[in-house]
Amino acid sequence: MAQPINMDLETYVEKMKGLGLCKEKKNDWAVLCPNCYEEHRAKGEMNYRSLKLWVDKDLKYSHCFRCGTVYISDDGSLDTRVRSIEDPVDFNNFKVVKIENDPYFTIDRFYTFSEYDEIGVNYLASRVYLYREMYKYLKIRFDSDHNPVTPFFINDELVYYQIRIIDKSSDKKYHNPIISHKTPYILKSSNPITHVYICEGTFDAIALRLLYPDATSFAVLGSDITTYQIAILRTMVPDKITIFMDKTEISLRIKDSIQKYINYCEIEIHKSNGQDPEEYLKEKIVNDMLFENL
Repeated sequence: MAQPINMDLETYVEKMKGLGLCKEKKNDWAVLCPNCYEEHRAKGEMNYRSLKLWVDKDLKYSHCFRCGTVYISDDGSLDTRVRSIEDPVDFNNFKVVKIENDPYFTIDRFYTFSEYDEIGVNYLASRVYLYREMYKYLKIRFDSDHNPVTPFFINDELVYYQIRIIDKSSDKKYHNPIISHKTPYILKSSNPITHVYICEGTFDAIALRLLYPDATSFAVLGSDITTYQIAILRTMVPDKITIFMDKTEISLRIKDSIQKYINYCEIEIHKSNGQDPEEYLKEKIVNDMLFENL
């Protein structure tokens, strides 16, 4: 249930200004959401200070980009408090999952993999030559069979990793350790996050970081997005989302899934008829459109 504000929005904004919890935007004030604050406080997180409640400059309407709560002032008093959208998960009990039940591929095992492997690095460079150096930034490691091992970080914590099988005779391309929810592969641009590109796989996410350095890439590891992944996406509170899958119809389906739970930002589609972000990057390189100065 949304927490009430026992004052009108004008008074609340002034109170937040006095506490240093208010930031002026072009058309809004960004302040601390009382509902989010109470939810975090109930979990013992007393230092929550994220300014996700945006109040229109006319001080009549406000909307929290994190929890979806709407607060409306009318005639000097607050008269409406609603959740504008459905939650993808129970945020009161939500937590980021990580590898816990895999008997062999544990979190600690990741740190036993080699930081350099010539065959593995050559494989990465064969995909896109820029990966030869970029793998260090991505903290990719290599197993004893030269396979790249890509770590997944959420809030700077290692929660997962994926192994790319480079043996062409192998029946599978990837090994995915056991985990309770499919974890997105996120490559953050900056803080705060403003623009998120959603894609299918890890190499697509890497390609998107090169194509759009100011955007965050978010790989869903498949052709659908789960409610768990949408929950993580919603906590990032982007201003804009672009979906870039290898087929436009897949992007449109993912857009429909996201819009059930995120209604506060622009969601657009990068149209494609079979070309994924990594292939798009290769085309850009060949055409010398992006990297002519490298």
